[in-house]
Amino acid sequence: MNDILDDVRHALWAGRDAVRLLVPTATMAQHLQNRLAREGFVFQPGLIQTFSRFMENWAGDVPQVPDAALYLIVEEAARRVNRPEFARVVHMRGFCASLAHTIGEFSSAGCDSRRLAANLPASPLAAAFLAVYREVDRELLDRGMALRARRLELAAERIAREGLGGITQIWLDGFHALPDPELSVIGAMRQHAAVVLKRTEEPGSRPRPALIVTKAPGLEREAEEIARRILEQSAAGRPFREMGIIVRTPETYVPLLQATLGRFGIPARFYFDEHLEEHAAVRFLCGAVQAMLGGWDHAATLAVLRLAPRFAESSAMDRFDFDVREQIPNSGLGALKMLLVGEDAKPHTIGAERLLHKLEGLGALEEWRSFALTPKEWAARFRTLRNLFRVGQPADHISHEMALLHRGQAAALDHFEMALDETAGALEERRAIEIAEFFRPLESVLRITPLRLTDERRNVVHVLSAPEARQWVLPVVFICGMVEKEFPRFHKQDPFFPDSARCALNDAGIRVRTAAEFEREERALFDAAITRATISVTLSYPEFDARGERNLPSLYLEDLLAPPEQARPVRPRPRHSPAPRPPAELHAPALLAELSRKTARVSPTGLETYLQCPYQFFAGKMLRLKTAPARPAERLDFMTQGSIVHEVLAEWWARPQPIEPLFERIFAAALEEKRIPCVYHTERLRNAMLDDLRAFAGGDTWPREAHRSRMEEPFEFSLGGLVTIGGKIDRLDETPDGSAYVIDYKYSNSQNTRAKLTNEALVQAPVYLMAAERCFGLKPAGMFYVGLKRGPIYVGWSESGLMQSEAPPQDWLPRTEARVLEIVKEIRGGRIAVSPSDPDKCRFCDYCDVCRVQARRAAAETEEGA
Repeated sequence: MNDILDDVRHALWAGRDAVRLLVPTATMAQHLQNRLAREGFVFQPGLIQTFSRFMENWAGDVPQVPDAALYLIVEEAARRVNRPEFARVVHMRGFCASLAHTIGEFSSAGCDSRRLAANLPASPLAAAFLAVYREVDRELLDRGMALRARRLELAAERIAREGLGGITQIWLDGFHALPDPELSVIGAMRQHAAVVLKRTEEPGSRPRPALIVTKAPGLEREAEEIARRILEQSAAGRPFREMGIIVRTPETYVPLLQATLGRFGIPARFYFDEHLEEHAAVRFLCGAVQAMLGGWDHAATLAVLRLAPRFAESSAMDRFDFDVREQIPNSGLGALKMLLVGEDAKPHTIGAERLLHKLEGLGALEEWRSFALTPKEWAARFRTLRNLFRVGQPADHISHEMALLHRGQAAALDHFEMALDETAGALEERRAIEIAEFFRPLESVLRITPLRLTDERRNVVHVLSAPEARQWVLPVVFICGMVEKEFPRFHKQDPFFPDSARCALNDAGIRVRTAAEFEREERALFDAAITRATISVTLSYPEFDARGERNLPSLYLEDLLAPPEQARPVRPRPRHSPAPRPPAELHAPALLAELSRKTARVSPTGLETYLQCPYQFFAGKMLRLKTAPARPAERLDFMTQGSIVHEVLAEWWARPQPIEPLFERIFAAALEEKRIPCVYHTERLRNAMLDDLRAFAGGDTWPREAHRSRMEEPFEFSLGGLVTIGGKIDRLDETPDGSAYVIDYKYSNSQNTRAKLTNEALVQAPVYLMAAERCFGLKPAGMFYVGLKRGPIYVGWSESGLMQSEAPPQDWLPRTEARVLEIVKEIRGGRIAVSPSDPDKCRFCDYCDVCRVQARRAAAETEEGA
């Protein structure tokens, strides 16, 4: 590229403007334009442009079919042809996308349906593919449109006939491979101008960069290692704009790099297109229509509302979100509106009023069901959806991220309107159609429409795809993801023309790519990537994947003979000096008084929660933070299963009866109350619970006849006049001599049940025995946990050794009383430290995202590793 740029500079110095530099991508054209402009050259923008843009001047009046229109034409052609080979998959979007891709590939190779028919190879799906291809060509002819290859043929004919309009010199650079249609155009150019085509750099044209290979334990650490090395280069005085990251698998690395570089404060520009259908603004607009067509299913409608601007600006939105989740599954806008109004039919709050207004705006779409409009009329109607997505005016002096967000929203809405026009154009002037007949192809257009946001910042790290990087030269380059099947990528064989058929087509002069050519292209991409740097290139890979399985390093690394360096643990430097962390305690007298009031009565479960983690107790019992309601399929959780089993056993033990119908009645009532759907997961858990209850009912060895049982027995007693202990005992068994045995059912397996014997954070057992003595006047004789999963098991303590139990600890009850009073004193003293006694249980805590104990632990491990 430098040699050609020198030629362009000499032409500009000499005042020659009848020259052109043609490159493959618009990004590279802009990059070179900016580079020459910074050097002080003044020139017309058309001096450097893409090959495709240059051809627009010579291709004649036949317009090129847009990608979206081609996809819809292929979709309709496949349905019209109705080949039996495609009958089961013709309705699938992925299949039609694969058809359109292969048709585009054949067209780019200069092979239309007629040429393919004359050279059709032996392949099971070749004839069916040809039938669809013929229908597509016929449809394009009827519409007066053409594929790119046909337009290049027209351009070549016109250039050969009329010349290049005075252009005397053309350079082409950055092209990896040129199909036959492009070569025919270049041949026509050479008849009228000097054409220089540079496809590869000569060895030794630039200094060989230093090669470094590094490995990291996983993807996240790999990205952090890249960020660390970038910051090292920056600290040494190198501008960010002189560094680049080359990515071969964007779907894996682009989101990760965006998050990691952002955390480390590294400005970066990503040269990748987003999918228009995935942008929040477009998802909102399409989701509103989908929710309307689906009868306003509450889960779908809530998902749409969450995408609305300013949805989470008030607590009313949070309450509405929780209320909707609790009564899912449900449908209808009327039921949603009822959640926002009181008995007087007026909104609860200003936030509720805004939400009600938003729901009324969505409700206006309901009348669209009855419309029958032409495609152009539907496009105009869909434009009004933009009024539903109103964002606030951006403030002055906002961050780059916020500016990019606002620009992204505006660009997405503009592209949405362009997609409406493309859809209407592809459907042409048909008869009046219903909304579904317009919306389905619109979704297809949105799915294949790219969205790239402009980023004019100069001093940024460039994150590039491997094909894009072939046109760049930077001092420092990083290449990530150097593992097998990622770099080189694994290319599946084409479903319509496998490798044998493609070899036959190549023998016939139709240059379509084979597996061997894909492999050569991958190697060429790698060879180009490691030569993009002038000073150093760092290749990295993760040793293990997300499942913990070892990755196979890329075979390309074997040729480098560079031993891998181990990535160093690192974390972002705080942007502000952190203030000393105060002890996790409350000191305000009013707050301490409130803690004393709220802990006037505590439960054994609350005490155990505090012993597990003071902050968990504070968040759950004092602040009473409410977690988001579970999804319907997740509502039959451990807690709900345990409640069902407890209720069944309470009734069955008090009044013995067949356990199966009793369980079915209580289980059905729980499903109805919690709106739990009857799906496979529900049925699997139902069978498991019923089997466990049958095993308990049929195999319980407890001496039942010798005891009188009380079920779900509430209790409450005072300790030292300082605190009241209250709760409910699952089962309290009394012997004729006044001894008491406490039974606590646990819907857990034997291992977890046995672990309670040695868990010092548990006070439930001795507190229950204290309740038996102080509330019921009984003599504490034993306490048993009964594990119910996969067969009943009794684990506990008793004076008599009943059920092979252990002897109670010495002075168990007096020591527990003193311990409980000490716990209450700590709680009322304001201790709310994040200090879990069993860190493994943090993953089950509802508040771990608030205290961020796992993030702190990871940071501490990073510091130790460093």
